[in-house]
Amino acid sequence: MKLAILDADTLYDTLQARYVSYGDMFRHLLMSDDWEISIYRVIDNQYPENPALYDAFLITGSKYDSFADEPWVVTLRQYVRTLYHGGRILVGVCFGHQLLAHALGGRAGRSDAGWGLGIMRYQLEDHPPFVDERQSVELIASHQDQVLALPDDAQRLLSNDFCPNAGFYIPGKLLAIQAHPEFSVEYALALLDLRADQLPPALVERARASLSAPHDGLLVGKWIREFVEQSA
Repeated sequence: MKLAILDADTLYDTLQARYVSYGDMFRHLLMSDDWEISIYRVIDNQYPENPALYDAFLITGSKYDSFADEPWVVTLRQYVRTLYHGGRILVGVCFGHQLLAHALGGRAGRSDAGWGLGIMRYQLEDHPPFVDERQSVELIASHQDQVLALPDDAQRLLSNDFCPNAGFYIPGKLLAIQAHPEFSVEYALALLDLRADQLPPALVERARASLSAPHDGLLVGKWIREFVEQSA
């Protein structure tokens, strides 16, 4: 299985030495003996020379807006449309989740609900073959944008009151998840510390407290692997 990770951000300078990149986080989350993973920095307009060499593509999170008119974001939206209509398997997380929805006929934007931070519980709205029979999962969130409308043919996978469209899929084609299975608690805390002076203090404290609980990032990483392998 060959996966191209389309890395859509650069970590803050103070976090790069320890955490490297979102692409690297996903490499660690998804790597198995049967997978070959390559990382392309699409924020710097780096793309695979031959997309046909890859079975699937994963778009990472980003501090940027998936619905923005910045040239590299517009290019990425067009690229994923081309991949989708060419039959490539797509996975998106956070920014990638929103970008896939926005590029393929849905809509993403700034949410009136504000920031979602810390570990949140999401209800499973469906049980496709790549997930188990549990009713909810706990995942690390860090976002203020949301998917406001799903693309045609999309089926809702995860939701809660804060983020109704927290996960969706198109069978055999696409899987998109708002929260961050690739985040460690340590990284989420470090990111929260960097942004704390821009956020309401009570929200920051609630998020910090939530991060003392277990989360299901490894499980959802397994779902991603299962989805890609079953779809391929």
